[in-house]
Amino acid sequence: MMIRRLTIAFTLAAVLAWLVPPAVAGEAATPQDVIAKVKEAADFLEKNGESGLKTFDSMDSPFVWKDTYVFVNHCAAGLADVAHPVPATKESKVAALKDATGRVIGPELCAAAARPDGGWVEYMWWKPVKAEGAKHLDYAKKMSRKVSYMLSVKGQPFEVGAGVYNDTATVEELDALLKQ
Repeated sequence: MMIRRLTIAFTLAAVLAWLVPPAVAGEAATPQDVIAKVKEAADFLEKNGESGLKTFDSMDSPFVWKDTYVFVNHCAAGLADVAHPVPATKESKVAALKDATGRVIGPELCAAAARPDGGWVEYMWWKPVKAEGAKHLDYAKKMSRKVSYMLSVKGQPFEVGAGVYNDTATVEELDALLKQ
């Protein structure tokens, strides 16, 4: 009788594990998630200023979630990724920041952030990956279409952004979400 109950319990657990996907890094962020997290990051930096930048550098940051992360630029100083959870892309020049195809995107990101409600920019990038036992995020080898929402931080010289890896959403559709 006990073996039968254990067998039923294990079978039920296996079926539930198969039917209900876990909330892990493989889960995709939605545009609404990105908007909320970028606004939260902007509020955080508005209150904490430069001393808050280190919060964005860690893969254990509350600003690294699902399959994306928040990054911080300092466009007035011409610096992209002054805070970023992937060390390989930290502290580059805005004017030289290129996507995975070689297209310069830094100035576009800054221009989108300068709009009153911020804005979205489309480009090709690599998805972040977290290797088991790693102390930082890295990038996958295959590039993907990324659309990032950028927003200026009130009272600070920073711009924050995060993106969705999405092959179909248009910048116009995503900008319309900002007016809701």
